[in-house]
Amino acid sequence: MKKIPYRTCIAMMVLWTAAFNYCLRSFFPVTLIAMLDRNKTVHLDNGSVSVRMPPDYGPKFHWTTFQECQLIGAYFYGFCLTSIPGGPIAEHFGPYWTVLVSTLIGAVITQLSVFVVMESWVPLFVCRLLVGMSGGVQYPSLQVLIGAWAPPSEKGIFTSCLMGNVLGTVITQAIVGYLVSTMSWSWGFYFTGIAALIFILSWSLLVSDYPEQSWFCSEEEATYVHNSHEGSVTAGQSKPPILKILTSIPFISSVIGQFGVLWGLYLVLTVVPKFMAEVLQFDLKKVGFLTSTPSMSRMVLGFFFGGIGDFLIRKELVKKVYVRKGFITFSHFLPGTVMFLYSIVGENAYVAVTLLVTMMGFNGASVVTTLVNPQDLAPNYAGTQCGIIDFFGSMSGFIIPAMVGEITKNKSELPEWAIVFVVTGIIYITTGLVFILFGSVHLQPWNEKAETTTGSTS
Repeated sequence: MKKIPYRTCIAMMVLWTAAFNYCLRSFFPVTLIAMLDRNKTVHLDNGSVSVRMPPDYGPKFHWTTFQECQLIGAYFYGFCLTSIPGGPIAEHFGPYWTVLVSTLIGAVITQLSVFVVMESWVPLFVCRLLVGMSGGVQYPSLQVLIGAWAPPSEKGIFTSCLMGNVLGTVITQAIVGYLVSTMSWSWGFYFTGIAALIFILSWSLLVSDYPEQSWFCSEEEATYVHNSHEGSVTAGQSKPPILKILTSIPFISSVIGQFGVLWGLYLVLTVVPKFMAEVLQFDLKKVGFLTSTPSMSRMVLGFFFGGIGDFLIRKELVKKVYVRKGFITFSHFLPGTVMFLYSIVGENAYVAVTLLVTMMGFNGASVVTTLVNPQDLAPNYAGTQCGIIDFFGSMSGFIIPAMVGEITKNKSELPEWAIVFVVTGIIYITTGLVFILFGSVHLQPWNEKAETTTGSTS
């Protein structure tokens, strides 16, 4: 029986880290629905007035639509602030300590958030901002970890593990939707604390920055991984060539391409719960479950596309450049086309959900297009690249709620939301075109480390 390589465990920890990162961000939009006072005045046909009372999920707060959108966007303000320094931090201190410390900080602040909630929305906004800052360093850290552990022929499937963000969203929103609806909104926060404890213990035991440093990775496997990189990955610390990265046309194209991916992802994460509750009229239990279904389709098809892409490259059936750019059809063009259909679907709630599921499923192909591209360009600085990409891409996390708040401030019905979805379609298609025209899969000259010092072990 063939022994399962230890790097499989590392891949699973990449998946789990991405899942918990999204746990800390995706529980909040569902929880927030239960925190808001949503009494609605309904004018009946006989001329009388009825007040529709929402279920009792705990203390209610009279926050405005603007304040609601700012609370959702707060995480992403913080995320942007630490995304760019997150790459150099992970490359200097190593992904092991960067993820461990940032997770602990984010989890503790999330638990403290329950005790600072008051009629003023500002204390909660500050807490969510700080949690976002703790999360901003983690995706660059995972790119550094993938660069060290994944042989080139396996980077597609390793990158697919970043779809753990989908798993985190699916599980979190389903569980939180149930806990909040049966107990109180505070359990949305408590759930993350329990999940954090389990994750931190597992990460501490199982992960190391390099195969050579692992307690569990065999010397044979560590040698195989090292040799497979053919000198493209160098252990040690070095200052990233920021100017060369920022002026690289292939990298700029990767930033733009991934912006389209993240726009679609954050649309589902930040405002789709609101769309399902207000427009499609689903109750909170269904909102938690139905919001998770588009994300689930993205994860399942992400692993499918990742496996297909790696197979085509490993067997040399298709050149890498054709895989990266050809699959843009699935990751960008088809999702964009699906979004345009919202202008003609009418009021059918289940058709609307099906379109979201289809859009996110196709978008799973991003694991072999823009998401893995930093590993092609410069694996030594994949963390720095990812941090810059996340800085710009995560802006959509606060742009989208603000845009939706403005579009729906007077009326929140399907015609207003169709505008939101059409804008998303335009962004998908234009960013995909940029990547096809200007993107690259070739190792860049600035991947070389000018000087290195021995990195610390985990």
